[in-house]
Amino acid sequence: MGGVNGAGHEALKALYGLQEKDLEIDRLQKEVESLPEELLAVKAQVEALEGELEDLLERQAELRKEYNRHSLDIEDLTAKEKQAEAEQRQAQSAREQTQYENRIQQIKDRIRELLELSTPLMEAMENLEAEIARVEGELSALRPRLEELLAANRERVEALKAEVERRLAERAALAQGVPAAVLKEYEAIRRARKGMGIVRMSRQGQAFRCEGCNVVLPTHVAQKVVQGQLTRCPSCGRLLWKGE
Repeated sequence: MGGVNGAGHEALKALYGLQEKDLEIDRLQKEVESLPEELLAVKAQVEALEGELEDLLERQAELRKEYNRHSLDIEDLTAKEKQAEAEQRQAQSAREQTQYENRIQQIKDRIRELLELSTPLMEAMENLEAEIARVEGELSALRPRLEELLAANRERVEALKAEVERRLAERAALAQGVPAAVLKEYEAIRRARKGMGIVRMSRQGQAFRCEGCNVVLPTHVAQKVVQGQLTRCPSCGRLLWKGE
């Protein structure tokens, strides 16, 4: 093959042990990046409730704005009604009296319409207040638990990171037993092959198989592996080791 030949059985054995350490580190790194199920569940609940609360508060603000607008209109119309009534009392003719009476009636009708519109707004705001109180209560109950789970997860992550550092130190020591060129080739293959850069070759009757892809290996490839040469599987491209 186009790589380094004559790696030897001991170098491949050391490389296989190095890979086991790499896989342990990969597993620990995955644990660091993952979140416990309970934390995910509680976090999702809190986020859903926060979203619900935001929607409720936005709706409450819209209703309050509309209700306040009606209240201001009613206040303005009430003042106009009183002014019209005062002017009516100063009217000099029956015609003027009738004009003011019609004007006052129009104002009263509009005030009644606004009051009718305001009543359901008030009821809706009261219902929203109850919903907001419910959601805020649920959030108050959940947030302490979320904080506990987050704190516990921070401790878990710190412990895992310390373990990763320890394994990396062990890995560095193991790497000393692997020729630099072999190590470089293994690492390139591992990046391309989902963490597996070297696999065992297993014997099944008269055939030899790659344990990485389960392909039957040609005889000349198997012979090189048995001899301890640096050999790749012709199918998946991983380095092959004959095992103990």
